[in-house]
Amino acid sequence: MELNEIEAAKKIDEDELTETEKEKMKGELELGKRHQNWMYQLLKYNPIDPINDVYRQAVKRLNVEDKEGQLQWWAAYIYVKWFVRTLWNFKAIYPKKNMFPEFGPGVVVSNHQSHIDPFLLGAACHRRIRFMSKLDNFKTPLVRTLFSNLGAFKVDREHPEAGWERARQVIRKGDWVGIFPEGTRSKDGELGEFKTGAVRLAIEMDVPIVPMGIVVSLNALPKGNLMMKPTQIIVRVGDPIYYDNYDINTVTYEEIHRLNDELRTIIFELKEGTYGKVEEGLSIGSVEDIERVPKLTFKSYMKDLGKSILRLVDDTWYAFLKSLEVFGLRDTFQEAVQNFSGWLVHNWSDLMLPYKVIDYDKYIPDSGAAILCTNHNSEWDVIMTATSMIYHKHRVIYQMSKQTLFKPPVVNAWIRNHHAFPLKRGQSDRDSYNYAGYLLDNGHIVMIYPEGTTNLGEGELLEGHTGAIRLAIEKQVPILLIGITGTEHTYPKHAKMLNFYKGQIFKAGPAFMEHQQYWGKPVPDYDELKRLTANMMAQLKELLMYDTPDA
Repeated sequence: MELNEIEAAKKIDEDELTETEKEKMKGELELGKRHQNWMYQLLKYNPIDPINDVYRQAVKRLNVEDKEGQLQWWAAYIYVKWFVRTLWNFKAIYPKKNMFPEFGPGVVVSNHQSHIDPFLLGAACHRRIRFMSKLDNFKTPLVRTLFSNLGAFKVDREHPEAGWERARQVIRKGDWVGIFPEGTRSKDGELGEFKTGAVRLAIEMDVPIVPMGIVVSLNALPKGNLMMKPTQIIVRVGDPIYYDNYDINTVTYEEIHRLNDELRTIIFELKEGTYGKVEEGLSIGSVEDIERVPKLTFKSYMKDLGKSILRLVDDTWYAFLKSLEVFGLRDTFQEAVQNFSGWLVHNWSDLMLPYKVIDYDKYIPDSGAAILCTNHNSEWDVIMTATSMIYHKHRVIYQMSKQTLFKPPVVNAWIRNHHAFPLKRGQSDRDSYNYAGYLLDNGHIVMIYPEGTTNLGEGELLEGHTGAIRLAIEKQVPILLIGITGTEHTYPKHAKMLNFYKGQIFKAGPAFMEHQQYWGKPVPDYDELKRLTANMMAQLKELLMYDTPDA
């Protein structure tokens, strides 16, 4: 490609076509089978496509393409998930139990068996994915309306430079790009060779790749068929792959191909059900390694259909929150909900679960970014700390919460509505860390439990993790401290019911500021971070009131 062609590709608009693409879009499709050509000629005169063309022109003229595209996606988030669960008993499985990244853009890569694969990948996560799609799909009746409305973008396989620039623009806007590196659908379900574009894009844009493996979508809508068939479809989702150690300007051809081969191996393992088994000490190839697809029976289907109703409620609420976010109203709405929740829980607690706050006015600022650290006696801390802050200080806190809380339907919707965000416990979670940093940059309070899990109670704290100190140094913010006394009696660990009329005390103290000496400097080594964390935990323990008479 000549230099001037590269520059031209970089300047294209996301919805504009190059001259080559315009010429190719003028021609008609030539399908492989007679009945397909007959159906194509029939559907070519459907009224939906021309109506949608007028609609898309109006959207572009009004300059609301981005907002409209997001709203289309979140509407589809509801009906597509419901459709695939009902027709194919669809299940999204995360073999390593970690959730899809919550924050920032990236690239989704998967095997490709069927036309319905993009919808399955979208149904397997809670982020907007914009798929690279061949020009022929935008010439196919009805398909072009669906793909255009859901944000797919064109790529000319013979001259893909403009398509890759569109992918870069999508990532710059904060969305995910969906790529099928085989380049076309598999006819027999076998995994083909991968092209290297997805790996190159991830390295260049400094974003992760999330690999996915689709199981048996080939049976639902095989290549060359027009009729969908009932079957069970599973999508397995792997952990994000990061390429921080590579630079697109220095990475070698051999390294690109090695990384590409590693990606293909991961997707093969996801497809076959062996992903993650090596880490568990099993040998690939043995019968025990393979994650079996459960046999679909009428009884299991009806049971899953009942569960899907709860998931529909959850999906609808999440899509509603994301739609509010499109107009910048999500925070306002959630703050109103949290204010109401705080008022409700506070007044209910006064009747049955008495609690007391001490020195909030003295030590909790009315504004400004900060990290809030508390001891963690009970799961009840999550609700009561948020309640005490919203009711007594009118401040919303964003809580790092273990990701298992985000998996049950309805519970997920409730905690997301109250400014919680997921954290992978016991392992590095850069996604949660980066999101916490983003919140601090925007002046919010981020709440972290430095112990990482609930302690034994009675004032016996666990050893603190260093994440809070590290984040506070990097973002140059104070660490607010609140000592919590007595919540382990209100809601003991593994309890199923609350114990009423047990007192709880939330005592604020002076902010921890010993880490301020490192502001604007390199983050100190691990030993120093541990020392600072130990000092913070000691200061926090002084706020507990177990030894205070009549507390």
